[in-house]
Amino acid sequence: MIKKKKIYLIFFVLISLLLALTLGFIIYFFTLNREIDLSLIKMGGTSVTKIYYFDYEDRKNRIGKEKELKEEEIFLNKREWTSIYDIPKDLVNAFIAVEDKRFYSHNGVDWLRTGKAISNYIFGKDKNSFGGSTITQQLIKNLTGDNQTTVKRKIEEILRAINLETKLSKNEILELYLNVVYLSENCYGVGSGAEIYFGKELSDLTLSECASLASIVKSPSKYNPYTNSENNIERRNVVLKEMLNQEKISYNEYQEAINSSIEINENIESENKSGVYSWFTEALVDEVSNDLAKKNKISKESARRLVLKGGFNIYSTIDPNLQKEVEKVYIDYKKYVLPENGKYFESSCVIIDPYTSDILAIVGGIGEKSSNMIFNRATSAKRPPGSVLKPLSVYAPAIEKNLITYATVFDDTPCEIKNGTPWPKNSPNRYRGLVPVYYAVEHSINTVAVKALELLGVNNSINFLNKFMVNTSEKDKNSSSLALGQLTNGESLLNITNAYSAFCNKGQVSAPKTYLYVTDNFGNVILNKETEEKQVISRETADIMTKMLQNVVENGTASIINLNNNQISVAGKTGTSSNNEDRWFIGYTPDYLCGIWCGYDKPSPIYASKNPSCVLFNEIFNNIYKDINEKNEFSFSSNVITKDFCFDSGKEENSGCNKDMRGNRVVTGYFKRGTEPHSECDLHKEVVIDISDGMEANLFTPIFNKRKVYLINYSRKDFGNIKTLDSDYTIESRKRK
Repeated sequence: MIKKKKIYLIFFVLISLLLALTLGFIIYFFTLNREIDLSLIKMGGTSVTKIYYFDYEDRKNRIGKEKELKEEEIFLNKREWTSIYDIPKDLVNAFIAVEDKRFYSHNGVDWLRTGKAISNYIFGKDKNSFGGSTITQQLIKNLTGDNQTTVKRKIEEILRAINLETKLSKNEILELYLNVVYLSENCYGVGSGAEIYFGKELSDLTLSECASLASIVKSPSKYNPYTNSENNIERRNVVLKEMLNQEKISYNEYQEAINSSIEINENIESENKSGVYSWFTEALVDEVSNDLAKKNKISKESARRLVLKGGFNIYSTIDPNLQKEVEKVYIDYKKYVLPENGKYFESSCVIIDPYTSDILAIVGGIGEKSSNMIFNRATSAKRPPGSVLKPLSVYAPAIEKNLITYATVFDDTPCEIKNGTPWPKNSPNRYRGLVPVYYAVEHSINTVAVKALELLGVNNSINFLNKFMVNTSEKDKNSSSLALGQLTNGESLLNITNAYSAFCNKGQVSAPKTYLYVTDNFGNVILNKETEEKQVISRETADIMTKMLQNVVENGTASIINLNNNQISVAGKTGTSSNNEDRWFIGYTPDYLCGIWCGYDKPSPIYASKNPSCVLFNEIFNNIYKDINEKNEFSFSSNVITKDFCFDSGKEENSGCNKDMRGNRVVTGYFKRGTEPHSECDLHKEVVIDISDGMEANLFTPIFNKRKVYLINYSRKDFGNIKTLDSDYTIESRKRK
């Protein structure tokens, strides 16, 4: 009885396990991707992708005329898409003979070849290759760019191939395959192959040349007729033999072809090279490729190939005049920056329309761009932003939450002593004492940023940065990362610059973009770049930040900038990472937002006395505004009001604020209505000093040595040898010991 129960139990467990495995396989099977977007592969027409821009009267409302940017056509080779009926029969037969001899009889999968390939995979020596792919499967692989050697990928390829064969005819599949197949030398499609390798039209190819092209597919590098002619001839002979065996050619044709030599096009190098694209065009191709890959679930490599050869029309955001102005300065960069230790540092620049987040111009390196697909420092380099992060991570969020105002005063003193060293340090290395927020922004005072962050909290700071579309990590939840801009993974110039659009655009931010929409050869929209604006901060906070950032240019760390004798209003922020390895400036006018980064690709200090990013900004924008001779100023919300306050206390002035020993301490500030100072300054006090030594007068001070002065009634923690710039103007400092 017990034995029977054990048998039943084992049987039950096995049945349960089998059912579980079956259910798991069914679920797995139905999660596999069977579809492929036919709108992408039925491209037809020209292989040249054209770029358009808009000559706008009103960019924000998209009022303007489209114009083709003819000098920036994109193509691998200027070839028209070739109809299957215009492809030589010998060429079609050569591919079928060697790649898929049962092409016309299977349903997308050659199960006999697939079975042999699986057997080889399980029992053979080659565990990395399935083999047995039909032309339909190869087309799927070419279009998706998916070459992973996994069971899942192979099953998906099989399902997609079967599905595709129900939607397209054999001739349509052949036409697609022969127009996208990779043939080495950056060459896609048989039309390009004929021109690149033989300098001929397809219709003029000989049988031998047709077999030579078909030979390349098995291993494009190994069988490249230009670089490996012997391998190609050997493989060509195999193709011709297969064509003979399958009765696609006669014995005489076979003999003539196998005995013929292959003459390669002498101009293959020049035929294979298209022009050098601008930095903007490469960024554009990159963004379109990414979006195309994401939308259609194909690889980026495959999507890029479609962009380069798909005959698309891309409606871009470029302003050609701005692009030329930036390129001109970067080509002649030696006029504006000096070498250090005999070498020039690198730089990148991006200009954005802050109201639409359209990227108008972009340059990814110094000098003239000499090749394609090179590293773009504006979009791809991730570097610590230094103090350009402070307005985004500390000041704007704290003003938005009403934790600080333009007038809030902090004590510019060390936050702590680390291993006997005061932290953080300022640049220049000094501590000023009591300063309001606007002044701390103006002079990029590190201690105040750290103390303001303490009020805000690191979680709030991270949340705001995420809203500004600035990338952070868990490791960034600290003062060094958030208040001093030493982000663990760095950030791109493009993202940091675009975040500043909130200050120009009434507190709203949207993702930066290089294009608006893309159409195929037939005018169908295949990509549409929706602009979704998010309100990150209020209009009032944005305007107050602009006022503070104007001070940076007028009186602070970016004071070398002067556009048309101050006819053009500019706001912005400088940034320097630790050890002076990265120098930044993010600045904006009422029309444009611009970010510039300077540094070495391998981080190393830059010792230039003037921030080179400010120097380049000044040159670029003076060129842009050279014909503008009228005032161009920012506009501000009526809910931002002005009010005078005491520099040292941040409160309403009292009778002594303008009688301070250092001079008048009353300044004008900008506030959200209702947050302006209301209480009177309680720091400035009248004190009688002895003018002979400047110390507090006492009973022994002669009457003629006594003088009434106003000092600040403030005492601070003793930091040993550290002395603040205002320490001599406190009542405490004048007391006799």
